[in-house]
Amino acid sequence: MKNKNPSYAHVEGRHEHTNDRLGVAMFFSSNRYAFAMVLGALFAFRLLFGLSSEFFFEDVTQIFLLGFRYHATGQWPFFGPDVVWTKSEIPGALQALLVGVPLDIAPIPESPFILLNLLSFAALAALAWYTCAQLPRSPRWLIWGWFLTIPWTLQFSAHPINTSYILPGAVMFFLGFFETIPALTLQRLSPAVAHALMGAGLMWLIQIHMSWPLLLPFAFVAWLSRWHDRPAALARNTAAFCAGAAVPGLLLMPTLLRYGLHGGSGGVLRNIHVHFVNPWIVVTTLARFFSFASLEIARFIGTDGAKRLEFFDRHRWLAPFAAAVWAIGVVQPLWMLIDWARSSKRWPDPSTLTRWQTLRILVGGSVLLVYTSYWFVMEPPQAHAFYLLAPVALLFAAFWWTLLDSPRSRRIAAGVLALNVCFHAGLAWARAPEISLYRNRAPVAAAIRLKQPEMFAHRREFAIDGGPAALDDPARPYDPRRDIEVLSAEYRGGPGSSLHWTITVRNRSTVVAFRDLLYITTYLDDRGSVVEERHERLKDIFQPGTVRTIEVNDGRAGPKFSSARFQIVAAEALVPVPAGEY
Repeated sequence: MKNKNPSYAHVEGRHEHTNDRLGVAMFFSSNRYAFAMVLGALFAFRLLFGLSSEFFFEDVTQIFLLGFRYHATGQWPFFGPDVVWTKSEIPGALQALLVGVPLDIAPIPESPFILLNLLSFAALAALAWYTCAQLPRSPRWLIWGWFLTIPWTLQFSAHPINTSYILPGAVMFFLGFFETIPALTLQRLSPAVAHALMGAGLMWLIQIHMSWPLLLPFAFVAWLSRWHDRPAALARNTAAFCAGAAVPGLLLMPTLLRYGLHGGSGGVLRNIHVHFVNPWIVVTTLARFFSFASLEIARFIGTDGAKRLEFFDRHRWLAPFAAAVWAIGVVQPLWMLIDWARSSKRWPDPSTLTRWQTLRILVGGSVLLVYTSYWFVMEPPQAHAFYLLAPVALLFAAFWWTLLDSPRSRRIAAGVLALNVCFHAGLAWARAPEISLYRNRAPVAAAIRLKQPEMFAHRREFAIDGGPAALDDPARPYDPRRDIEVLSAEYRGGPGSSLHWTITVRNRSTVVAFRDLLYITTYLDDRGSVVEERHERLKDIFQPGTVRTIEVNDGRAGPKFSSARFQIVAAEALVPVPAGEY
């Protein structure tokens, strides 16, 4: 029977939470290595997941190549990630060094993965520790386990794409921000140290991602929240912010000194584009914001529904796990949205009520800020464009859990956490041989060992000081239309009314390797007229003489057609790996 005495029930629940905390404390005090072993296992899980992720995709290739060129040539990298929308580049050396320095230490393809995972793991561990300090009654295993294994912090923190390098800077900034705001601070950091962290995090992100201007209003609010302090304290906080920014800022100075303020911007100002944005985007942005702390998986499995269906058709054993995780990932953001909009009268813990109310305001302000920013940029609304706000979403989700916490809820949460880990372990196992580095590691390892970037890829043609954008060697003539021979190409219907091709291609050249073969599929009616054309790239490296059979999902079937043809029309030419090195 339920206890009808509310006050007694409250004391009983508090007693259960106390026992839970004491049990955890006694466990770790009796076995000092248990916590380290769990953390080690989680780090290994995240590293292996990152190594299983797509490697030959263009954006990953370009980030890897930034550091690889620095490692191979020793030339200082003045610019970082590309902004494809406007053919511009983010200034500063940080991104290239985060990839290149690990290659200097250990010249193997995996070394940048290791450093990235160390940085992201440390950032998430710091955020989890701080969140547990904010919520001493919440289960620590849930906060740590959730932060380290949910889809967003796995997919965008474990493999070298520039979005993955956002998290260390974002956590650095927001730990300083949280400690600066009087309503949230735990007084673990002095205001000066907190402002220094914000400055360092901001300057880190300036060299990593174009979303960094979103942090400026947070920095201003943090400084303004200390307005009641003496003028000397405000000046000290400002100086600390600048000092913190100066540390990563040293990597930006060579670019500005060499190219000047205008040229050193990399052309990023071309991304400013004032235009109207539908107010409905506020709703979708709020949903995307909550998804950062949820089990959203659809966006990370295939680029469209047809490719997702075919993936699970090949790996049917994984489908039940995916369906369960997907359903939870849909329900949780909606649930958080409802509780965010409700009155604070339901809040069960008076000691943290003010912080909960502050977080609700912070979430609403963050979403409105993101929506407003879309009025001034060319890029369409996308969740990864404001991933730097993930620490706010994660802290809010941990507070939200307080509304649900009970012994039964903890058992359910443990099951969901285990289910999520099982799904992502299975996902890593399934896709590693299909899209990861290990699909074709040998030429990448050889290129690094020989310090030959042109054996791996070329920088985009608009990259400033990026080296040759294409193979230019009279001794190595090439023509992809001639050299890449399609030996066979057959199509059939696939899952979800998709079109599936099985093709066999051969690199006929003896002096040139190729990667990123651009194909065109043409669909014709019974009179031979074109009804639809599609194109995509085959993301792999093909050495001279290579013959390979490849399965291609061409998306859902479009207009009715009677016949189809498959053509290779372009490819990126590379220096081949010497026979003895492959």
